[in-house]
Amino acid sequence: MTTSTPTFPIDFSDPEFLTGDRTESYRRLRHMGTIPWPHQESTWVVSRHEDIRDIVRLTSTRVQPEGTTAPPWMDAGPARDRLRANLVQVDEPDHSRLRNVVGPLFIPRRVAQFREIAAESVARALTRVPDGHAIDAVHELAVDIPRGVICHFLGIPEDDWGRLTENQHEFLQIFSPVPLDDQGKKSLDAITRFYLDYFEEFLDSRPTEQHSPYVRLLLEAQARGDLSRTEVLSLTHTILDAGYETTRTSISNIVEILATHPGVFDALEADPSLADSATEEFLRFRTPLHVRERYLTEPFTTSDGIELPVGAHVILMLAAANRDEAAFDNPDSIDLGRHNAGQHQAFGGGLHHCLGAPIARIQIQETLKGLASHFDRIEQVEPGVRFPDLIFPALTSLPVVMRRSGVS
Repeated sequence: MTTSTPTFPIDFSDPEFLTGDRTESYRRLRHMGTIPWPHQESTWVVSRHEDIRDIVRLTSTRVQPEGTTAPPWMDAGPARDRLRANLVQVDEPDHSRLRNVVGPLFIPRRVAQFREIAAESVARALTRVPDGHAIDAVHELAVDIPRGVICHFLGIPEDDWGRLTENQHEFLQIFSPVPLDDQGKKSLDAITRFYLDYFEEFLDSRPTEQHSPYVRLLLEAQARGDLSRTEVLSLTHTILDAGYETTRTSISNIVEILATHPGVFDALEADPSLADSATEEFLRFRTPLHVRERYLTEPFTTSDGIELPVGAHVILMLAAANRDEAAFDNPDSIDLGRHNAGQHQAFGGGLHHCLGAPIARIQIQETLKGLASHFDRIEQVEPGVRFPDLIFPALTSLPVVMRRSGVS
């Protein structure tokens, strides 16, 4: 199908877009359909739910260009080494090899064991929230809730939590779908080196049998020759990287939603059993991870008839897809009973569906239950501030007041 090339409607580097409400921008993208990305050859931006769902389900798609193990712009160094051993960013057959090593620890029976830990972590964090006084919900709540689960999973000291998470957002540039400049690459290498060095020292700090089951599994796989040392370091850091960022961002987003949509909080307080369905709806409505990418190894025709060729680089606008009118009724409203909220693309799909998604869901569910049982109202003091990032526009500050019954 031959069509004229549309003008790309959004400046992805515009600070107002990066830190603001993207609802209208994403609506324009969906309306225009599949759009060539003007800054990179053979690259298209896809934003409709049907197309993203079908692309991520293709077992033949790649997360790196054919014949490579890292983006062409990424120079040799710590970041490239880390990415080439990262479960999220490797292709077959290495992806299945890595997933098969760690997969047994993510079966439902094992994941369910984390619910009690998550509930304790939520209760501990909420107990510290003062009645009727302003707090920063990001730094005084959302940052702390994943601490218990991740520290338990890895066996890392909770005293190390602050230095492990304070610059985590810088590391996320490793997933950038567009090339970083020289300074950006230097910063990425520096923060990656910090994490590799930290986990190298941590792994050597005790005998294998004294590590957590997850870390012990990795070290035993290394001893058998099934994993390289870099893969062990990468898979250890991935638990911190993915587990912390997704959960922290989601909880921050949810507090913002509850503060700005009081009727939603009232419904949740009246019926805490809505926590599970609310988790899916909040992940759909305010997606933590906005962008992923794929490379096609077979032609793909989009819903608007655009033929994407073999080798095409496809930028997948997950957050835009989760507000698609063709997939969700009244997508810009919150419906805690939405029957198909779980069809969101917050955790991707196909071979690279997020392995830790069940643990993230547990933490969000327990947070919602905790908020509903501890507080009657959440009020926004000032608008939240977001990190100016295309992929992870996480809240960096969210001043709110949480009020318990009888507190005015």
